[in-house]
Amino acid sequence: MKTTSQTWPVGPSILALVAVVLTFAAGRLFEDVIQSVAFVVAVTAALAGGLWRVQSAGQGSGRQALIVRGVAAHAAVAAGAALIAVVVKDVVGAGDGANIAMSLGLLLVVGGGAILWSLELLLAATRATGVVDLPRVERATQATITLVVGTAALVAIVYGTQKNDVRLELAYAAPTSPSGATAALVDVAVCGDAAEKPEAFLFFERGSTALGEVKDYFDGLAAHGMRLTVLDQALDPALAKDLKVTKNGTVAFRCGAKTESYVIGAERDDAQRKLRKLDNEVRTKLGKITRDPVNVYFTVGHGERAYDGSDKSGRTMGKSLKKLLDAQNATTKKLGLADGLADKVPDDAGLVVVFGPTAAFRDEEVQSLIRYVDGGGALALFIDPPRPGTDDVDVAASFAPLAQSLGLSLSPGEVMNDKEFVKQSGTAGDHIFVFSTSFGTHKAIKTLNGARGKAALLFLSSMSLKKIEAAASPKVSLIARSRPATFVDENGNRRFDEGTETRGIVDFAAVVEKKVDGASDGKDGKEGRALVVGDSDVVADTLLQNEANAVFAYETLLWLLRDDRQGDASGAGIAEDAPIRHTRDEDTLWFYGTTLLGPGLIILVGVVVTRLRRRRSKGPQNASGGAA
Repeated sequence: MKTTSQTWPVGPSILALVAVVLTFAAGRLFEDVIQSVAFVVAVTAALAGGLWRVQSAGQGSGRQALIVRGVAAHAAVAAGAALIAVVVKDVVGAGDGANIAMSLGLLLVVGGGAILWSLELLLAATRATGVVDLPRVERATQATITLVVGTAALVAIVYGTQKNDVRLELAYAAPTSPSGATAALVDVAVCGDAAEKPEAFLFFERGSTALGEVKDYFDGLAAHGMRLTVLDQALDPALAKDLKVTKNGTVAFRCGAKTESYVIGAERDDAQRKLRKLDNEVRTKLGKITRDPVNVYFTVGHGERAYDGSDKSGRTMGKSLKKLLDAQNATTKKLGLADGLADKVPDDAGLVVVFGPTAAFRDEEVQSLIRYVDGGGALALFIDPPRPGTDDVDVAASFAPLAQSLGLSLSPGEVMNDKEFVKQSGTAGDHIFVFSTSFGTHKAIKTLNGARGKAALLFLSSMSLKKIEAAASPKVSLIARSRPATFVDENGNRRFDEGTETRGIVDFAAVVEKKVDGASDGKDGKEGRALVVGDSDVVADTLLQNEANAVFAYETLLWLLRDDRQGDASGAGIAEDAPIRHTRDEDTLWFYGTTLLGPGLIILVGVVVTRLRRRRSKGPQNASGGAA
């Protein structure tokens, strides 16, 4: 096919490149008016490039097919830029629709740009001669389209599996070290009058492949004080009988006169499934032998998060929180109006948990909780900020008397930070996903306090707390603080409003100690204790996968359940890479470095290698031709 530079000019492709760059710059670098102008210019540049292609179309066999591909690619870039603009400018709000629109927009922009520049690479070498190998062009564009469609399908599959929580466990081996929560349990555990550490017995034959999988994990527990013994069940049948162990492949635990065992399997293949759950099982077994039984009541009837069974509301559940309580030998029970919450909290309650209610509490229920804490009880209050456009503000208002009795006030707005936040969806909605790396010095969070700057406690949507200064106030310790650029979204528009809103440090959580003053139903003269957090996601299943959140939940629960024997837990196992935080500039650098620079270098290396191979393959032919 014959063509000229006028038939396929390079100008439209340059306009498309400008459109792609402006689209990403507008989404990642610019704000307000400049951002809107950048999006408009990007869409205009892409459309102008497409019109230029149409005007440059000439006559000739196959030439029209080439122009059609180019125009379609320009249209894809323009449509993608428009979709991204709609999401970034909050036209469609947050949620699944915004996520789908953003993903589709990115695919159209990147896919259209890839098609145009694959054509440019092919036509660059033949531009001077005016001869184009049309079949080769068709194959190249088809390959590029296939790659784009394949990427779109992959994104759709990943989004669908994540949205529907479809999981495929491919892990095989046991964890190589205990989690921070399990290590903290060993740190505080004492057995018998001699105050010794618990013991672990690994019953395995010498050379067992399963033993090799778990040995590093238990060595990690031994580093926190656990006494560890490895032996063959057949060589010490008396001890095995005392520990109720009947075969090798069993791990037994002993603390004073209490024992627990867990059958893993003697060989690696037999133990495969149980190795994945090793840390949770070990923590639960240790909890049963190192702690006295305790009853924990979860309030119900106010739209609280579910902690067992299923949750039809679609909110993240608290199954992991229940497992942490199970590890402390706790029995969980429900407490609502039908269970007498409006009258009093049951006498056998070791802890009451209010877990993210979405409906207001009755005044009688709030007063019952106040009397419970005043009488020496322990309360964990996880309350979420009002969601924009809902009546959730009534929930926070209903707890105002309780908060005041604890020496606190609750801010009604969401805490946000548009400078430092956790990246999730790539939209402005991420500004509510904040974190804390600054912690108080209270014994309820010793591990996090010792890991300042290394651990990030995550909050998905939080309100702030303030300490009330009054003569009769209880002892209040603020234990988790925000980054300096944080602000409270007073009007619910999820943006910082200069002049009406102020940036600064706010507090996410507090622990309260309240002396019992002649209460008739006091808990043996013990002080009332409370944990108040302006976010229930902090201990829900999703965020509890973050190690700092798991340690926070575990140690505050230990304190609420009055495990005052705990020593220094500063070595409880916060990993060096625990922080999950990015500033805006850091995100921009990583984003463009991974999405543009990395692939660009790969393409450049590919082009250079391909040209070198072509030159080498042409060398002998040229030499023979010269000889002839």
